[in-house]
Amino acid sequence: MLYQSGYLTIKGYNQRRNTYLLDFPNEEVRSGMASALAADYFGNKSRSSTWLDNVSDSLEAGDLKKFKLQLTAFLANISYRFQRKQDAMECERHFQYTFYLIMCLLGRYNTYIEKETSQGRIDCILECPDYVYIFEFKLNSTAEVALKQIEEKGYALPYAADPRKIYKVGISFSSETGTVNDFGYSYMTNNRDYTHISSKNS
Repeated sequence: MLYQSGYLTIKGYNQRRNTYLLDFPNEEVRSGMASALAADYFGNKSRSSTWLDNVSDSLEAGDLKKFKLQLTAFLANISYRFQRKQDAMECERHFQYTFYLIMCLLGRYNTYIEKETSQGRIDCILECPDYVYIFEFKLNSTAEVALKQIEEKGYALPYAADPRKIYKVGISFSSETGTVNDFGYSYMTNNRDYTHISSKNS
């Protein structure tokens, strides 16, 4: 029905498996669909607005410790019925798409999902006035593994000359708890790297 109404378009076709890859036709439809789907996740409108404002405040201030707590609590509040624990790929997509919805609903920053670079594809980039956040996600792993991928693939190189503070953020989600399993970050300013990795229990 979404395809016939134009909300989704065919992006690819696997003849051997007889499966289709669907995607949004443009950014306007993608953003509108994200807002519509997010209504079920956030529930009460006034409460969600407050929560989104708090997340915006944390990201604008570069307060990743508070953002970690906000994200962890939000995911823990989503019903287990939305999760697909038996399918690792679907489980990972659930976390990625939920994160994408949050970033889109902030509504005031440049957000890029699976942005391609010369060495790979970045899970998510969020550009704030004073900070740039480079996110890499893992499932049932560690933040250190995610951070290592950011470094090895040179995901921060396109921002090497950017005057803003660059945060490289690794997030591991747990298929068992349905929320953040590990969270760590390093940051770069004036072309110098500084590292701070949060433990799983901090």
